[in-house]
Amino acid sequence: MGASYGGFMTMTLQTKTDIFAAAMSHAGISDITSYWGEGYWGYSYSALASANSYPWNARDMYTLQSPLFHADKVNTPILFLHGVADTNVPVGESIQMFTALKLLGRPTEFVQVEGEDHHILEYDKRIRWNNTIYAWFAKWLKDQPEWRDALYPPKNL
Repeated sequence: MGASYGGFMTMTLQTKTDIFAAAMSHAGISDITSYWGEGYWGYSYSALASANSYPWNARDMYTLQSPLFHADKVNTPILFLHGVADTNVPVGESIQMFTALKLLGRPTEFVQVEGEDHHILEYDKRIRWNNTIYAWFAKWLKDQPEWRDALYPPKNL
């Protein structure tokens, strides 16, 4: 599991191996290209860290290193958590990877934390955030979905 850059690395790792039983990404970047255009560090980070490489002059770097472009390789169940008001990593970074995995039929869930930024600071929301993570791993590591189902009851469609 990881948050921010750790969330990006968690997603990336799941595109390269199936050794994990479950994973969790909080506010991770799924597409370096979209983050370049709308993320807090975005293009200014690219100008320095990427040696003036941009989506139009370094397509391969942006796509080959973005988990979104390798979503079809993910088999590990991934939970995405993201503060809706995140000004550092836009919530769309989790939405697009979650959507890709859903379209691919992979086990995944996405929990948005209303009113929270890059860090979940409000006490009650932080407790629920922690419990969501623990319940996710209980479901996938212990085959105990009851806690998760109590937090997020299955919807009857």
